[in-house]
Amino acid sequence: MTYMKLFTTLLLTLFITAASFAQQSKIDSLRNALNTATHDSIRLRSIDRIANYYQASNYDSVLLYATKGLFISRKSKQSLHEGRFLTWQAFALREKGEYAATLKSLLQAFEILQNPASEKNAYGLGKEIPAEYRLNRLAFAHQLYGALMEETGNTEQAIFYYKESVRIASLIKDYFRIASASAAIASQYYDEDQLDSVEVYAQKSVKLFEQINSGWKTQPILSLARKNFKAKNDELGREYIYKALQIAIEYKETNRRMLLLVYRTLSSVHQNSGVKDSSLYYAKKAYEVGSEPGLINSKWFRDGGVYEVLYKAYLLNNQPDSAFKYLRLTLTTKEAWNKEKYKNLANFQSLLLSEATRLRELEKQQIETQSKIRTYGFLAVLAVLSIIGFILYRNNRQKQKANQVLQEQKDKVESTLSQLKATQTQLIQSEKLASLGELTAGIAHEIQNPLNFVNNFSEVSGELVAEMEEEMKEGNTDIALEIASDLKQNLEKINHHGKRASSIVKGMLEHSRTSSGEKELTDINALADEYLRLSYHGIKAKDNSFESDYQTDFDENLPKIEVISQDMGRVLLNLINNAFWAVKTVEKPLVMVKTEQTENQLIIKVSDNGTGMSDDIKAKILQPFFTTKPTGQGTGLGLSLAYDIVTKGHGGTIEVESVEKEGTTFIVKLPIQNN
Repeated sequence: MTYMKLFTTLLLTLFITAASFAQQSKIDSLRNALNTATHDSIRLRSIDRIANYYQASNYDSVLLYATKGLFISRKSKQSLHEGRFLTWQAFALREKGEYAATLKSLLQAFEILQNPASEKNAYGLGKEIPAEYRLNRLAFAHQLYGALMEETGNTEQAIFYYKESVRIASLIKDYFRIASASAAIASQYYDEDQLDSVEVYAQKSVKLFEQINSGWKTQPILSLARKNFKAKNDELGREYIYKALQIAIEYKETNRRMLLLVYRTLSSVHQNSGVKDSSLYYAKKAYEVGSEPGLINSKWFRDGGVYEVLYKAYLLNNQPDSAFKYLRLTLTTKEAWNKEKYKNLANFQSLLLSEATRLRELEKQQIETQSKIRTYGFLAVLAVLSIIGFILYRNNRQKQKANQVLQEQKDKVESTLSQLKATQTQLIQSEKLASLGELTAGIAHEIQNPLNFVNNFSEVSGELVAEMEEEMKEGNTDIALEIASDLKQNLEKINHHGKRASSIVKGMLEHSRTSSGEKELTDINALADEYLRLSYHGIKAKDNSFESDYQTDFDENLPKIEVISQDMGRVLLNLINNAFWAVKTVEKPLVMVKTEQTENQLIIKVSDNGTGMSDDIKAKILQPFFTTKPTGQGTGLGLSLAYDIVTKGHGGTIEVESVEKEGTTFIVKLPIQNN
């Protein structure tokens, strides 16, 4: 089964690679034909094909070649080609969100393509006759106008012009345009929650695309997938979405937009199902495709949807830093896109008003000669004004809804951020308490020694007091004085070991309580020695079978430096505990703590001869929540907290040197203050 899966994957990879080479060869061939063309008819045909090649992968290139085609067609007075390149120009401008410019290009295209006179003296049309060529481009113009109505919030007009595109394309049996417009109708009905209509038009589109063997069938198949997910038919939805993915990958070079949409949809589907890895994988793939030249400047990337699926995927995978990074990018990108969109809508509405004014002026000129035309013109103006009013009303509602959504998202982000900060504080305190637990056994062992001395000397001192009383009664003053001298020495030892026990308890309390943040002159050698012994005895108490040598190599001339002693103790404890953990499985375990100094730095090295780390693990070892310990035996916060204490709290650095199967050394460098 594994070999078969590997073989299938290899075949798919080879197929995609071969397809990529074929597509690259095709565009190179088209460019070569353009560069070597000796007549405008060949140039116009080549430019048209190049624009068609880039129509779903690079809108800037479509706009560039549309401009070139317009220049040549106007220079050579080829009206049909001019209408064609005006539709290409409108197509690219709409994808970039420039609605006013799109409308301007479409109005010019309609003026040419609705007039049969544009068919005269046409050349460079290939196998198409002028009438078919004009109707083909007119159907495309109607589909673009429907898409413009969809973008500007006029659903009813969008569906009307899509259906008009289907009607015109049916006259010349243009199955590609019928299928494409039908797919757009299905998508529009999906937004209106008319799922039965989605099924009808999407299935019609798929059937036609399959008849002409077109990769554009990805769009209606994706609509069928989304429709079934919305209808809670998840199994069928998954079947359609992976079919759409297969086709989108196959036609990636010429239809990257659909591949981007499929990846975004797949990431959302897996997010809703709680599948962490797949959700993040497809979100990253969406970003990879969307950030390619040609799409990064289009609405498909600039609307923030790619960043949004990344944010949600990282949130699902419990990676808060990455989640907040892409949440900020989502909000920033959406805000910028909405501002630009509202600006473009305002320009679009202004152009509609100008067009209405132009129509009114035209009607005024015709009033004197044709009263009937005046009546129709008046109705046309009213219709335009009604559309404008509806669009203004619809856009105002959309703006209010968008502002409401943004405010809700902002409130959710602030709430989530507050919860994460609280959780972070709890995790940090838990890590501190965990390190206190690591110390408990070591402290118990350490405190037992002075307590044993206190108990023993107390018993001996009691016996000496009794002897001294007897000698005093018998008048042996000299002997009594000798006993008193011994008693005094015992009391001094009791006092010494009592202070030692008190010091250990004080250290434990300092470790457990929240740091005051006040620095004090500290003997790093003494601090390191104390935590080395506490760590060893703590681990030994938890695992009686554990054995390891440990050594110190302290610089005797090491100066005292100002540190927060309890915080630095936590750093040392964490590093030493990790070192002992790393040597558990080696034959002759050894942990070494070394101190030294340079002119401006005090250096602490904690080394072990344990299992070492790979470069991949070494790169992640200081990240929050990353741990190599088994589940339940480590929080992954210890080294992260140690890093913050050293770098942010003391202005130092932590470095890691490690070789697999040879050992690891953590190097802490702290600045020496020059008084």
